[in-house]
Amino acid sequence: MATSAVSGNKPLTNRASGDTFRCPICLEEVRNPKYLSCLHTFCESCIQTYISSTATCHDSLNTKTINCPVCRKRIDAPRKDISDEEWASSLPQNKLIVSMWLNSNPDKELCKFCERKEKKVSATHWCKACMETICDECKAFHDLVPSLQNHKIVNMADTQAYGNDVEVEELCLEHKGKVVDAFCHYHQKLCCCICLASHHISCQRVQVIADMEVEQERTHVQNIVSTFSDLEESIKNMQQKSREKIDHLNSKKQEICMQIDKAITELKTLIDDAHTALIKQFDQTHSDSIGNLEIAFDELKRFSTTVCETKVLLQLMLEKGSPKQLFVTKQNQLARINDHISCLKSLDVWTFPEDYTLPDSNFLDQLFNKKKLEGVKMSKTPSGTIETILQTVQKATSSDIMRRKHDASKKDWMKVTFKLVSQVTELLNWTFYGIFTHDTKILFLSQMPPSLNIFDISEPIGKCVHTEECQYTPYGLCHSRVNESLNEVYVSFQNNVVLYLIDIRDKVTFTKLRTIQLNKPMLAISCGMTTMFSANNSKAFICSQDFTIEHETPYKRGTADVPLLASSSESDFHCFTADGRVVVSDRNKRNVFQTEKIQGELRGMTFDLHDNIFICNKKNKIKLIKQIKFGGSESREIELDGISAAYNVALHPTGEKMLVLDFGKKCCVYQIM
Repeated sequence: MATSAVSGNKPLTNRASGDTFRCPICLEEVRNPKYLSCLHTFCESCIQTYISSTATCHDSLNTKTINCPVCRKRIDAPRKDISDEEWASSLPQNKLIVSMWLNSNPDKELCKFCERKEKKVSATHWCKACMETICDECKAFHDLVPSLQNHKIVNMADTQAYGNDVEVEELCLEHKGKVVDAFCHYHQKLCCCICLASHHISCQRVQVIADMEVEQERTHVQNIVSTFSDLEESIKNMQQKSREKIDHLNSKKQEICMQIDKAITELKTLIDDAHTALIKQFDQTHSDSIGNLEIAFDELKRFSTTVCETKVLLQLMLEKGSPKQLFVTKQNQLARINDHISCLKSLDVWTFPEDYTLPDSNFLDQLFNKKKLEGVKMSKTPSGTIETILQTVQKATSSDIMRRKHDASKKDWMKVTFKLVSQVTELLNWTFYGIFTHDTKILFLSQMPPSLNIFDISEPIGKCVHTEECQYTPYGLCHSRVNESLNEVYVSFQNNVVLYLIDIRDKVTFTKLRTIQLNKPMLAISCGMTTMFSANNSKAFICSQDFTIEHETPYKRGTADVPLLASSSESDFHCFTADGRVVVSDRNKRNVFQTEKIQGELRGMTFDLHDNIFICNKKNKIKLIKQIKFGGSESREIELDGISAAYNVALHPTGEKMLVLDFGKKCCVYQIM
């Protein structure tokens, strides 16, 4: 299937890494690589055959479409009347893959131009535009013809230039012909000049890609490659478990059928019809069970292809690419991984059939009493496949949070200023806590009615985009520090704590990763470097990561409606209020320092990236934020735009933003300058 004239039909192999980039259709080394808009790459002949066999007309416009063989994304033809051959030929060529071939196949060949004239002349150069080997004379011909003079030609004898000449598509996917040359950290988007002018003109953190640090990107990509190697191995293990489950269910089916046949034989004259119906029902149940597992197995195989391609391309760019090429490839490949995960999540195949049971083999009583035989029962269990994939992929991207946090920690935090960027005015009653789950998403909990609410703050006025109803009343929430990700969140329900994975990419979904039963009620919770800090209305607790209590002490919540406390993300320090003072203690319950008594009503608090403390204070009818330097030697009072009665405060884990809850059903979000 994979037969093409490009590159002399040589396989595309990355010899440096030992990996081979294979076509997902023919499973052979890819030849004449063409890629779809979802960035999956195939042999030109393979994708042409696929288009011929699967293309269908869509909607009233009669536009031909296909679904990507790997990720199932819909791909529209460039025009209505295009032939299958023209469509395949018009697809863009993957220059990076061609560069892989060029770098891994330095053997001398014959000049392709001369071969057409039935001459055999050794090639000395490679024309990247023509995608062919040429001799000295044909190179000189290129220099004479105006339309050929701009072709980039590589000397095959110059091994250094020949080996390091790597090309990556750096064109904007939205604006045809424009090159990406910047990156918006606020929206996590690659940008061309039109993107910058149209969508990112007011964004605070836009960086020129050429100015990015080389070693930083290399370290990040190395981490991604390592993580995807682990993910690839994890997928193989999951496929193996699926296959073992299929074998077990087949074996169990055979065993039960033998039991059924033995019982039925004794009553053959009475139950022939019922026996036939039972086996038919069981065959259907079994067929559905195996079909579900086969679909899951096949989808994991396709996702493994995406992961393998991403790993190979990133490894190649790590070895051969420029910093810009490395960064562009990284962002494109991570976006492709996320798109494929969204496709996987949309499939209803991840609750696996677990086992079969035969409820009762007294068929005679069943026939007399129910006039039918009771069918085989099938039990199901969640596979955890999507959760495992999401957690693994998040490990690859969490290093960006750490980098941004490192950049923000360089500020003098006792002198930072605050710019109001968004307000939320639709909060429900009894909303006392909020945390960031994304750069532009905030999670609030409401006690009346019991719910978890996601608000989008990308605009000046935030709006609710999802409400997760709760069976029990939620009291407190905090980030998990295990994976340093924004979307793993602990929520306390007084007698238990649930760890949620919150996915906001296509639509907001809450997945329960873990439920922890508590020995004592806990309302407020916060997470330090290695310990948890929590409290109810009479006790405060220092706990291990699984909420096992290590220390407890009497606690009074003061004038607040709920316990208010905080933990540092930089250390294992915790802070709370006692008798009008702010107290900071370590993981062993020893006081690190405490302030003098502060005039006013102290409420919610948080640590900044230097372990200074922001605390809400109502003082002489002026509602403000007080900042206390670590150790208590210095402090300042900060009045914030938009706040009338500051009740609680939370910092974005990167230190780039801060949210302040107003007691009047309102929240303001500030950019930290």
